[in-house]
Amino acid sequence: MIKKLVIFDFDGVIYDSEPLHLKAFNAALTSIKKEITRSIYYEEYCSFDDKGVFTTLLKKERIDFNDGLINKLIESKHRYFDKYHDSETSIYPGVLDLISRLSKKYILAIGSGARRLEIVRILNKENIISHFETIVSSDETNYPKPNPETYIQVLDRINETYQVDSNESVVVEDTPKGIIAAKSSGMKCIGITNALDSVHLSDADTVVKTYEEIDQNLINSL
Repeated sequence: MIKKLVIFDFDGVIYDSEPLHLKAFNAALTSIKKEITRSIYYEEYCSFDDKGVFTTLLKKERIDFNDGLINKLIESKHRYFDKYHDSETSIYPGVLDLISRLSKKYILAIGSGARRLEIVRILNKENIISHFETIVSSDETNYPKPNPETYIQVLDRINETYQVDSNESVVVEDTPKGIIAAKSSGMKCIGITNALDSVHLSDADTVVKTYEEIDQNLINSL
């Protein structure tokens, strides 16, 4: 089927930010003497927003908490992330060319659990924000992935201007929870092995190792 819309996750797909997020989470967690390992982060946490990460971790560790502690941890994490972000920004090789190529054929959008200011700052820095019709971030959603709210909201916004069905939409994702969110919204999904091996992305309709593999033929074949 000919596709009309391609939606990108942001962290781990466009922006190689997951190592910075993990570093910032662990810096904030030093105050309660906890740490998230890399493998656990990618398997369990990296699709959550900041509140989801801290809430899930504290419940898992059976640590009593209230909104005050969660907000304190979130604020601390944001400070560390902004500090690391200023010196360690990295866009995945090949993604800028991919966005340029696809923007000539498809409507493009972003559906992410990142904060809007983080997304917009990077897109502006790389001069690619104009390629995206809409952005849905954690600031606009109530439920993190694997809940499909993010992608449903993207499609709703797109359909304020265009006419696109969910089966005419393809999502590029890098995590199991993100893939579940995409599939639960009725969309096709391409998994990319930036952080996890293909075995972890098996629920995607197809899995690629590089951005060069994503082209019009692949997208329309889904």
